[in-house]
Amino acid sequence: MTALEHSQWKAGFPFSPSTIRAGRRLQVDGVNAPFIPEAHEHPAAPPAVAPPAAAPSGDNPMPAVMQPALRGAHPVGRQSGMRLVPLEAFVWGSRSNPPQPRTRPDHVLIWVNEGRTQLDFPRNRFCLRADDLRYIPAGTAFAASPAGGTRGHVALISARLGAQATPRLPDRVTAAHVGNHAAQLEATLREIGVETSTSDPGTLSCLVNLLSLRLRQLAPDRPDAASETGLPDRPLIDRFLALAQERLGACRSVAELAAELGSSTLLLDQACLAAHGKRAVELVHDLQLECAVRLLRETAHATQRIAAELGYSSHAHFTRAFVAATGRTPEAFRAQSC
Repeated sequence: MTALEHSQWKAGFPFSPSTIRAGRRLQVDGVNAPFIPEAHEHPAAPPAVAPPAAAPSGDNPMPAVMQPALRGAHPVGRQSGMRLVPLEAFVWGSRSNPPQPRTRPDHVLIWVNEGRTQLDFPRNRFCLRADDLRYIPAGTAFAASPAGGTRGHVALISARLGAQATPRLPDRVTAAHVGNHAAQLEATLREIGVETSTSDPGTLSCLVNLLSLRLRQLAPDRPDAASETGLPDRPLIDRFLALAQERLGACRSVAELAAELGSSTLLLDQACLAAHGKRAVELVHDLQLECAVRLLRETAHATQRIAAELGYSSHAHFTRAFVAATGRTPEAFRAQSC
């Protein structure tokens, strides 16, 4: 705050030339003290200002649980503990319009009190309304867009802290309806909002355990808005297989392919396991071998060229993978296929 912004100096700085030329006299409260004290005297201490009375919970635009957690006048690090932010200020996703899903390194708990919030995943979209809750584990790609007038809570739990929870926090997106458990859940969040600014990891760990128990007590989401996270992510798998086929010769990693699809390695692996019983990298290896079989049968390309075209690091790598899958070297397979 500048001097001119001081509440007692609305008419300008008290010792400015304009004030003196105007002939205005300074009031006693216009200076720090009305007199210069003698050596044995001390100016009277200003009266203590009582803290403003807390507004009723219904009128407080930012409940106590949403105040930023500070440690040594600095925000608590996101990698070590938990942060609580108001839902109306939480917008996540790419900078495009509308935002596209992006991954986060922490677990996210979204609880809507009023209004609605749109959640976009690579395969589907949900609209959360009052009392709806979503728990989104770290590494999951999503976008969040609260509508105007929305109120609620967002808890950002570091992966390190979440790993200590007993019982364990959910390992997939979990939908729930808060219902009659609102008071208990809010009390737990308020406790975390207070304790997360301390340096006692044991207390914070106990509160995360309590939060995990609270989540298990919540009722499943309403049938008309139930999540399909338990079903295979068919659209994502189809896009992944098509992209992997296109990039076979580019030596792209699964993480790079997942990022290009707006997903994460964790979410991609979950979808592949649900649909095919294999991880994403194993499906890429299957594609490489299928293409190798086709090229060995239908072309006269040297095996070194085939290895390079399919993204193998070397001819020896290609030979080992082919023998492990078929029991024959590429040359022996081609000779027997003619």
